[in-house]
Amino acid sequence: MKFQVPQFIETETKLIGPFTLKQFLWLASGGAMLFLLFLTMNRFVFFVVAIPIGGLFAALAFVRINETPLMNYVLYGVAFFLSPKQYIFKKEEQSELGEINISKEIIISDENQK
Repeated sequence: MKFQVPQFIETETKLIGPFTLKQFLWLASGGAMLFLLFLTMNRFVFFVVAIPIGGLFAALAFVRINETPLMNYVLYGVAFFLSPKQYIFKKEEQSELGEINISKEIIISDENQK
């Protein structure tokens, strides 16, 4: 019995023109934000603000680092800055009879960053 082996499973399907669905949604949301800013801001201020915002959304749509989307790295950075910087290591030693549990706790803290 012969089975068909799927090929090219790593590539995303192009749904809207040459863009994948994620790329299209990033570009559309960036375009919508720029449109709203265009309606509310002065022309000169809009162009000063629009270039970095457009670049950010284009980067989120197209930039991949080691085949990982840029959005994953942004989320990793946010999680790092929001997580506590105190690590607790608990080592439990058991005696031969298994009756006594001695717990040793080591706290490593990076207080220089505060």
